[in-house]
Amino acid sequence: MEWEKLEAQADIDKLMQLINNFHDSCIKGLTYSSGTYVDEEYSMIMNTEPVVNLWIQRQSEFMTNIELCLRGVSKLHINNDLNLTLDILGVHFTKQEDDFYWYSSEDIEDETVTSFVCKEIKWRIKSSY
Repeated sequence: MEWEKLEAQADIDKLMQLINNFHDSCIKGLTYSSGTYVDEEYSMIMNTEPVVNLWIQRQSEFMTNIELCLRGVSKLHINNDLNLTLDILGVHFTKQEDDFYWYSSEDIEDETVTSFVCKEIKWRIKSSY
């Protein structure tokens, strides 16, 4: 499937309705590129554009596998406390000014919350992982 870019809260709301607010989901995997690298002269080129790709699976026959591509990532926290459940029961997802905010709980101060903040986001359905 082609990438769908999220640009406004209305786009987020439409996606959230399609996938039932990420209810009964989990993060299957991710890749991260900091954008930082060492050039040919061994100089450090700092944090040009961090990118994260998240693969999310849902307990649903519809849109079971979803990929999110996050650009301009300024925050990423993945809950991986194996003493707690790692499933996502629902998501708080908003656009405020120039940033997208995604939290796996309404309590954004909770340390067990999976969350990210980014400048750009797009998504697509994947057939499988």
